[in-house]
Amino acid sequence: MQKTLFTLAAASLVSMSAQAEQYWSDTSVSILNGSDYEFAADEDITTMTLEHVSGHSWGNLFFFQDRHKGGTYSESYGEFSPSYTLTKLSDDGFFKDINAAFTYEFGTTQGGQSLDNYLFGIGSNLNISGLDFASATVYMANNEEYYGNSKDYQLTLAFGYSSGNFGIDGFMDYSFANDVDSKEDSMNFTPQITYNIGPMLGTQNKVKVGVEYSYWTNQFGIDGQDQNAVSLLLKAHL
Repeated sequence: MQKTLFTLAAASLVSMSAQAEQYWSDTSVSILNGSDYEFAADEDITTMTLEHVSGHSWGNLFFFQDRHKGGTYSESYGEFSPSYTLTKLSDDGFFKDINAAFTYEFGTTQGGQSLDNYLFGIGSNLNISGLDFASATVYMANNEEYYGNSKDYQLTLAFGYSSGNFGIDGFMDYSFANDVDSKEDSMNFTPQITYNIGPMLGTQNKVKVGVEYSYWTNQFGIDGQDQNAVSLLLKAHL
């Protein structure tokens, strides 16, 4: 059922995009290198990421695709996440709008396990002084295959701050405990702290260097499986 609903949402997105106006877009490629990841203990992991975000007359679109590789470990993971503006609110208020949000999480591992999760929710872009952007979304998650066909609820917060060439942006996912599968509450907080060296290189496109910090408690809902990892980051905006 959730696959049918997401297929309809994707078809609606394509239809709306053909007629809609795009206000802005940003696409980037990144390379990260770090260790201390729970999914690949004692291995240095290199991650290549393609990321896209754009604003349209109908709402926003966010997409990324990761490829992890390190020693004996390899994995692919991505998310496709459109949000549709249901109503516009005041730009002066805390809540700027109300959005219908959809996310498709997909991935594969070298062990042959697959990941297909479908999330449906409601969210809003937030007006927080000093931040370039902020948003909050509450999802109902339909987790398949690797996660035991379970359902849970998730709160996602995203934010961005910049001052000159310095920037911090990231997200926090908080997944609530699932009694059916004996899952624990899980929190994934992942900010990127960067500095734009594009001006030093003589290019107008942003080229960022910095670090990504991954703090993930009870990873995948497993009690006591915590991740505390730092990766070096190079990100080029196209």
